Amino acid sequence: MTAREGTTSETRESVRSCRERFSTEPRDHTVLFGFDGIVDTVREMIAERESKSSVSLIRELESLGEKINDSVASETSLAIEWRDCGTRTGGHVCHLSRALGNWGLDPHMVGTFGNPMRSEFESVFAEYATYSIGDPGTTDAVEFNDGKLLLTEAGDYRELDWETLDERLGHDRLADLLEQADLFGVGYWSMIPSLPGILHALAEDVWPTLSDPPSHVFFDPADIRHLPGTQLTDGFEALRALNRQVPVTLSANRGETEALLESGGGSAAGDSMLDLATAARDVVGVDTVVSHGARASAMATEDDQASVETLHVEEPEIVTSSGDHFNAGVCLGLLEGFDAGETTALGNVVAGQFIRTGKSPTLAEVDTFLDEYSDHV
Repeated sequence: MTAREGTTSETRESVRSCRERFSTEPRDHTVLFGFDGIVDTVREMIAERESKSSVSLIRELESLGEKINDSVASETSLAIEWRDCGTRTGGHVCHLSRALGNWGLDPHMVGTFGNPMRSEFESVFAEYATYSIGDPGTTDAVEFNDGKLLLTEAGDYRELDWETLDERLGHDRLADLLEQADLFGVGYWSMIPSLPGILHALAEDVWPTLSDPPSHVFFDPADIRHLPGTQLTDGFEALRALNRQVPVTLSANRGETEALLESGGGSAAGDSMLDLATAARDVVGVDTVVSHGARASAMATEDDQASVETLHVEEPEIVTSSGDHFNAGVCLGLLEGFDAGETTALGNVVAGQFIRTGKSPTLAEVDTFLDEYSDHV
């Protein structure tokens, strides 16, 4: 790993402060996540089959684009072979539950895991409290050095609304689960178009009835650029309504943050991640916005903000789901009461270790990566 050029003093201070406060002791927190569930198949695209057992791969997304453009220009079909590199459960609920459960927290999961629950979910999450509300989606995830291509067939989460959630889970059971949780995570808005209605109902009908609600709501919109403007407006209003009941933290990557800004008619003062996070917070109207990227991540609240550069992982094992692992680090930082710099640094560490190994890190592995991070900045 190598540090970015021009590492800032803010990054050094945030990383070292996080290092001082971080502990490898298991955490005693209960977390609740909803409402998706996906079966991911990771694939590689083959550029040329050199022999029966030897192939060269398409390493750049740009190269794939060139192949497509050449095919269009020549008015010919394009056939590309790919190979299966493994299947895993995915989506907001699974990635965050797996990571936080690995750290000793107690995840409760509401999502589309199949009825009966599919073996891919049962084998991984058997020891957690799971509530299935439909069938999962499927995604073929193709990774490249300069990006990734996700081909998705939606699951039952696509049609999920407040009435369906009541029918399949029950609002009373949801209220009971919320009473037990220290943090409630929701995602992805991009895949659940009716999520604003669910948020509105939570804010207006459920939260006022809770005697011991979660201290935090964590919200991951994912890529909302395909949603119509009216849904985005409704979503912002729903998030503000929920934020009046409980502090909401929204986390998005650079492209998603820019889309939130554009859809809300806002603009950033500059091009930094902190500029984007600050402007998005003003547009969306929630307590906290976190914006994460390959080079730096930032968090903006009303009275605290930080921008923390990442460490460069020279030979990444995997990139898909690195954002979810960043989010897992942020959730732990929120639960532990870390400040903006410490929380952002922890998100960078968890994502960096995941990118390096392709596995959700243990607390000991997070600790080791944090040591390296501190040494390099």
